[in-house]
Amino acid sequence: MLKTFLFTLLAVFLFTGAVHAQGSDLPEPGMLPGHPLYFLKTWSESIGTFFTFSEEAKAERMLYLSEKRLAEVNELSQRGETELSERTLTRYEEHLNTALQKAQEAKAKGQDVDDLLVRVSEATSKHQGVLLDVYEKVPEQAKEAIEKAMEQSMRGQEEAMEAISSEQERERVIENVKERMQEAEGKMQEIRDRGINIPDFPDIQDPTERIPEIPDIDVDDIRENIPNVPGRAQ
Repeated sequence: MLKTFLFTLLAVFLFTGAVHAQGSDLPEPGMLPGHPLYFLKTWSESIGTFFTFSEEAKAERMLYLSEKRLAEVNELSQRGETELSERTLTRYEEHLNTALQKAQEAKAKGQDVDDLLVRVSEATSKHQGVLLDVYEKVPEQAKEAIEKAMEQSMRGQEEAMEAISSEQERERVIENVKERMQEAEGKMQEIRDRGINIPDFPDIQDPTERIPEIPDIDVDDIRENIPNVPGRAQ
């Protein structure tokens, strides 16, 4: 009976995770940190991760788990659970970093992970909006942790965009991100108007624009300026 119960519980956790991962919104937070049975949630997530084998699949799972942690942060902040919210933010950042790492490993093995990188780029753009909402709710002493998470999310977004192989797809994502950032800027200004200080978002640029151009090299000019060395063939 106990084995049946545990198997059913695990199946529910894994199935709901797979369903919510397909949606455009954050998954339901479910059981929150601080609940006496929260360890069952982390246990089931660990088992699901253990049975996820390819780098691409692991990246997708870590992206989903990062969104799960962010949903928990959002709910905890609404309840005023500042300390738990900060600890959960750290796990959000860890999951997001792992998602990017596994995506890069998959790409290094020659796998086409553009679709995955696009999802990471667009998801982190959404995350920043959620973190902005959380920033407005938390007390002053917790804002630094939110700022750190926002910076991590933006860094992950840029890394994901840089790694997209298709130039056309990357440009589409960048335009989408810019639209979201403009919406966020408007919301940030509303928050500032209410007397709440908040850091500026950095400009989102096409990663290719940051690569310096290599000047044309005139081989004949180089040869003319090389001094003659005894024994060097002319």
